[in-house]
Amino acid sequence: MAESTPRTQAQEGLALLKGAILRLLAQRTDGLSNAEIADLLAIRSDYQGAQKDYLSWSVLGLLLNERRVVREGRRYFLPRCME
Repeated sequence: MAESTPRTQAQEGLALLKGAILRLLAQRTDGLSNAEIADLLAIRSDYQGAQKDYLSWSVLGLLLNERRVVREGRRYFLPRCME
């Protein structure tokens, strides 16, 4: 069995994060904010005491570009056709 490359490992991790976010949103028809998603997945970032949550923000951005989530104000939802 060939050893995974760092890129392959990163893409596998990204796919897992995307899946986790999509599963959370499927459970919450009222949507979730970036901060709520970061809290629920225990991936809150903390740089010099500031909560930034860039990891979840970046993954949500990818999901928005893929049209797998929609944003209304500060909340994220599954598109109506995916619910």
